[in-house]
Amino acid sequence: MSRIINMNIFWNKITGNNDFNIFSKGHILILGFIFSISFLMFFNKEVLRKPNVRIRVGKVIAYILIFQSFFQHFWYIERGVFSLKESLPLYLCRITVILCIIMIFKESYSLFEIVYFWGLGGATQALLTPDTGGFIFPHWMYIQFFIGHGGIVIAVLFIMLAYRYRPTFKSLKKTFNWSFIYLVIVGIFNYLVGGNYSYLRGKPLASSVLDYLPPYPYYIPILVAGMFLIFILLYIPFYIYDLKRNTLHNIMNI
Repeated sequence: MSRIINMNIFWNKITGNNDFNIFSKGHILILGFIFSISFLMFFNKEVLRKPNVRIRVGKVIAYILIFQSFFQHFWYIERGVFSLKESLPLYLCRITVILCIIMIFKESYSLFEIVYFWGLGGATQALLTPDTGGFIFPHWMYIQFFIGHGGIVIAVLFIMLAYRYRPTFKSLKKTFNWSFIYLVIVGIFNYLVGGNYSYLRGKPLASSVLDYLPPYPYYIPILVAGMFLIFILLYIPFYIYDLKRNTLHNIMNI
């Protein structure tokens, strides 16, 4: 009997209220765990750069993301709640998970250029203000939310540390272009099926930064502008570094 109850809590469609307790003990513990892994990777970056190590570690990260993505969508199908409005991998972070997997296996710098901005910009915000769809711990949909979004951040940092990849101004422009394409395609798809992917047709049920913006549809331009602003902020440290390096190079050549 206890096993059935435990399975219900973990897998069946049981939801709590839609208000996630932001920065509760459980939330801080999850963020601390993700930060600790990132911290360990940073201070062991020389080890990660060894070809055999980075391949093995990369595969572990990629397979965890494959596991998370597969069982996320398997849950929708097995529970009979799969819907074109909600269940497709069309949220920006769900797409980024798939791109992270391909990026790691192919060691693709081209994908990194986009994943850096989409991943750190989107997943970080999602981790700070989670929308778990009303599911509570230890439900699988709650757990997979943090595996997926935390995995994106770890995958991006891993690629940067292990392969020394970094974004350029060209990467920023490339991300801007693909973001416009994404918004147009998903916006049209939302309209056709009545979906709300990337919250382009309504605010999330859980508390988020969108609560401080005007109602739909007036918050959409602000949402898009904010997304591009975050991309710019993510590039600024590299811009400053390049500016200082070029200035020092010019001084040395005088």
